[in-house]
Amino acid sequence: MPLDQPQTTQNPAGWVVNGRYSNASITAFQVTISVESQSTESEGDDLLQQLVNLLSPRFPGVVGMKMYTSNIVQDMLPSA
Repeated sequence: MPLDQPQTTQNPAGWVVNGRYSNASITAFQVTISVESQSTESEGDDLLQQLVNLLSPRFPGVVGMKMYTSNIVQDMLPSA
């Protein structure tokens, strides 16, 4: 069975802020930011930066990350 041409799709960006409760604690937190309907990617970028600025003075190891995901699908075609 031959493979169909790959189809690639890209999902919207996502943002995550990670940190720890304290240097001595094993308790960590993760905040996920999602973009809804009329929001823009730049709003997500801005919110990520604001959260990092807000949380960094209080919690150690605060890191903000922006991510993109993509999927590649390749269907099997019946043999001729």
